[in-house]
Amino acid sequence: MEVFDQGTVVPIDRPRRRAVLTFLLLHANHQVCIEQLVDALWGERPPRSARGQVHTAVSALRKLLPGTAAGDGPRDDAGPLASLAGGYRLAVGRHDLDTVDFGREVAEARRLTALGEHAEAVRHLRSGLGLWRGVPLTGIDAPFAEPIRARLEEERFAAYELLADIELGAGRHHELVPELTALVDRYPAREHLVERLVLALYRSGRQTDALAIARRLRALLAEEFGLDPGPALTELENAVLRGDPALLSPRRHTRASLPRLRRLCSHPARTRPYHWRPGR
Repeated sequence: MEVFDQGTVVPIDRPRRRAVLTFLLLHANHQVCIEQLVDALWGERPPRSARGQVHTAVSALRKLLPGTAAGDGPRDDAGPLASLAGGYRLAVGRHDLDTVDFGREVAEARRLTALGEHAEAVRHLRSGLGLWRGVPLTGIDAPFAEPIRARLEEERFAAYELLADIELGAGRHHELVPELTALVDRYPAREHLVERLVLALYRSGRQTDALAIARRLRALLAEEFGLDPGPALTELENAVLRGDPALLSPRRHTRASLPRLRRLCSHPARTRPYHWRPGR
């Protein structure tokens, strides 16, 4: 979590202040009661001084935070962080939060994909994904952080999967291979990403590499979790092994058009930054 004012980083160094600010940003432009903040920061066993610590953190944040552009969101004359009856509200503008911008770009990409405007959809997806820098909410140590972190990561991977589906459908498998390889190397248990990498490699004439990636995931799942891959990857692996020509069609086997690979197979298979830039 980072705060920028006119391109300059605003230091929010103390962990409690960072956690309070992050939770308020996650509920931007909505009132957050003090009880919500206490529960978010300490869970079921808050200290007796919890409310006082929240007040202290908010008071310090008021002195640190820059203002928002006029007309961008609800705020009072005291600045973007307003005190309300029993709580607080942090006002931010339409383009102040990277998480909001990311969600807006992905939503627009999905709309364009449904209309068949794939090139524009890719542009919006890449714009949204370009906002990411590392793991979200890094350095935020509070009970609320991990579920939010997991949700944001899932949204990110869903965007990558949609991007891969569109690019595969357009026949740009060669261009996808380096990007997907880097992602799978970093997140080797992401089964849906592995599926798309296997397909991109196969369409690039790299059948052996495609099988190696699928089998590496199979071994990882067995060793780490005692699990087998899901049916989609199993069917894809079998189709690659057979050299199924149906896999070569750019308009075939993307999750946007075919929910299950078995519809392609001739035989049934035998056997898943959060940055604030106010006034930008």
